[in-house]
Amino acid sequence: MSGLINLLKRFSGNDSGSIATFVGVSLISVIGISGLAVDYSRASQSKSDLFAAADSAALAAARTFGTPAERSKVAQDVFNSNILNIKHVASSSMTPENILKDGANYGFRVSASGQVKTIFGAIVGVDQFNVDVIAEAIGTVSTNTDVALALDTTGSMAGWKIEALKKASVDLVDNLGKISTKPNQLKFSVVPFAEYVNVGMANRNKAWLNVPADYQDPSTKVCWKEAPLLGQTNCRSVTVPATPAGTCYNDGVPYSCGGNASYTTTVCDNTYGAEVEKCAMQAGQWHRWWGCVGSRNNPLDTQDGNYATRIPGLMDTGCSAPLVELTADLTAVKNAINGLTPGGETYIPAGLLWGWRTLSSQAPFEGRTSTEAEPVRKYLILMTDGRNTRSPSYPWHWGGDTALSNTLTKQICANVAADTASNITVFTVAFDVTDTTIKNILMDCAVKTKGQFFDARDSAQFLAAFSKIGSAIADLRLSR
Repeated sequence: MSGLINLLKRFSGNDSGSIATFVGVSLISVIGISGLAVDYSRASQSKSDLFAAADSAALAAARTFGTPAERSKVAQDVFNSNILNIKHVASSSMTPENILKDGANYGFRVSASGQVKTIFGAIVGVDQFNVDVIAEAIGTVSTNTDVALALDTTGSMAGWKIEALKKASVDLVDNLGKISTKPNQLKFSVVPFAEYVNVGMANRNKAWLNVPADYQDPSTKVCWKEAPLLGQTNCRSVTVPATPAGTCYNDGVPYSCGGNASYTTTVCDNTYGAEVEKCAMQAGQWHRWWGCVGSRNNPLDTQDGNYATRIPGLMDTGCSAPLVELTADLTAVKNAINGLTPGGETYIPAGLLWGWRTLSSQAPFEGRTSTEAEPVRKYLILMTDGRNTRSPSYPWHWGGDTALSNTLTKQICANVAADTASNITVFTVAFDVTDTTIKNILMDCAVKTKGQFFDARDSAQFLAAFSKIGSAIADLRLSR
């Protein structure tokens, strides 16, 4: 290029005449203008590449759980990584901006600029082109979306764990609710589980459920002999020694139970009269149904279908709070979550199976059907804080065969994955779980349905897991 310019200078300086000078200057102008076209094409390509880098950064930040500063760092790191692959940009800068809606992370904006050095433009005084772009990723729920929350409320969830569960779940409902664009578009179901699931007493007479009527045993006549107390002598104070506490287990977690402190009481030598017989009518015991259901015989205990064989209702059995069927009433959903209390043993198949049933479009609950004209995205979030401690003793779950329950968990996961009509994506969360077997089962369950597994060791990681699930459920789109 320098040789060409020198040649043109010599040509313009030739004493042959003004025509030669005119031709030389014209030739420089033609070369400069033509070169600018080449430079402009390079700048246009660089702008497209810069836009792609900004898009990637905005999307990555919008998917990130955390503070604005943490999201900005993700955007900067992604942008810096991508900008290295842009050939013609001599220098660049980006400005990150977190977008909030109603106080919650809603999207992310990236403004970026770059300078493209010219090759030919310097001939006509244009040293560089400046290119500027803005990319914005916004999270929305713009299509029908159903989310089932299958939540472990066993005894081992007591204390800080149940509080973390409530906060994470309520935040998820709130954050997705804020970005839903239409009424009734976003729905949730809530399935608390321990060794059983409570389907709600309102479903008692449904065709898919087999529950006998409440009944009372016959009254019986009870008789006993009683000797009247005639008098007391030699009354004195006696100290009863303390008895040591033992060890009990709640959902596999040991705790101290029983035992008494020492105490002082008064005892006397009693004088009794002759025994007399007394009798009374004793009302029979009531047997009632409180909403808890057991399992049909295998393989029906892993399936959503064939309800001609009805699901057994369990009499005289307590269990978790009633499940909440799919509803767009997000206040009712949050109230149900905040009302959860821990208790009982762990039988993960119950939570997984009933979470699936709340989403499917057939009985028991007949959720929304996804069609080409009106698609429905369906997600199941299953969380647990431990291994299976109960197994079926059909229809009850009184057994302790962990291996059997693990096998049933895997089979239900496979059946959910095979349910192409529902097309459910499963997210699984292990909360402070040490058992590697169940963690591997949960991971495989998520992978089978193109979902994701989270291994949360503490409250912060658990909250982060639910936030990331919310970001995955939200429709992230580039708005500019």
